[in-house]
Amino acid sequence: MSEEDSLPFHHWLIADTSRTGTYQKAISQVVRKDDVVLDIGAGSGILSFFACLAGARKVYAVEMSGALPLARELCAGNDFNHLVEFRQGRSQEIQIPEAVDIIVSDTGCSFGLQAGLLGILLDARKRFLKPGGRIIPRSLQFFVAPVEIKDGRNLDIWKKDRYGLDLSSLRRFAANTDYHIRVGADEVLAPPALLTTIHFQEVSSPYVAGETLSVAARDGVVHGLAAWIALELAPGISFTNSPLAPTVDWLHSFFPIQTPVELKKDDRVLAKIQTNNGEVWRWNIQIESGNSNAGSSATKARFDHSTLWNFPLDPAQVKKQFPNYAPTLSRRGEAEKFLLSAFDGKQSAAEMTAELLERFSDCFPSKAAAAQFVARVIARCT
Repeated sequence: MSEEDSLPFHHWLIADTSRTGTYQKAISQVVRKDDVVLDIGAGSGILSFFACLAGARKVYAVEMSGALPLARELCAGNDFNHLVEFRQGRSQEIQIPEAVDIIVSDTGCSFGLQAGLLGILLDARKRFLKPGGRIIPRSLQFFVAPVEIKDGRNLDIWKKDRYGLDLSSLRRFAANTDYHIRVGADEVLAPPALLTTIHFQEVSSPYVAGETLSVAARDGVVHGLAAWIALELAPGISFTNSPLAPTVDWLHSFFPIQTPVELKKDDRVLAKIQTNNGEVWRWNIQIESGNSNAGSSATKARFDHSTLWNFPLDPAQVKKQFPNYAPTLSRRGEAEKFLLSAFDGKQSAAEMTAELLERFSDCFPSKAAAAQFVARVIARCT
């Protein structure tokens, strides 16, 4: 079970009254009587049910994870079965029988874009939203600031002579990883800078990029950039996870630099951050001296990092991503192909497990392992 499937995860979301209550307020303001609503990433269905309370005629609740049984339980318990239709799967692959007045989705994460979500919203807006329809949230602002991270959350754990070992070879991968941590206000070295703003009614591409200039407000050591959001759900209704004045208690994103740099008051930190659909991030950082006596800014350091390089690459796996790669089935792939051919509505899972174990004993060390394999394929493909 993934985290998104689990009851504790949805417990945490619903218990977050700042986030959930703000969504309820926005949905109550935006949804009108007899509106048709599409809820993407419905989870426990809480936003769908807010739309029902606001007067929606029909709500289509789409969820890819296994959380829909939770939503169905809540739906029945609140007598909304006549209003809500559930669809399990990716929203790009589902169809609904009518256009919608409103699309609602929880974009929430520390830096505002769950992987792939912007592309999902663009697809849903194009295929499902009526002309003049509305989207909740309305807009998303991205903020960054250089930060000094003073404990084990920075990259200095990856060094020589730690626990009697040399861990430094992993530092270059750690420097290309975006982290979700809690940043304190005292760790922020400069006033926040606006990277960019997404208006969900208008955005046309899943590619997001922006540039910022931050001027250090004090001396310190910069370990990277902290990043956070301000999310406007509806006119006048918003929340933020800013470490300086938070209205929701969320973590922040941290984009590190490989080598810490001493920062003096009035030094300049120039940053460019870009992402394709929230799936791969790249951050370029240039640090310049702010010494006005020098007559011009001197560059102290430059960094170029990307989550594309956050893990050692296996050349054999990289080759499989090429368009001209011609795949052949592995032995385990042959086992799955055989199993799928047996899905005829007549053979039981136990019968298929026995035959699979007989034909592919080299793939499964025990009957239990074969049965688990059959169960996973059944869950995924039926």
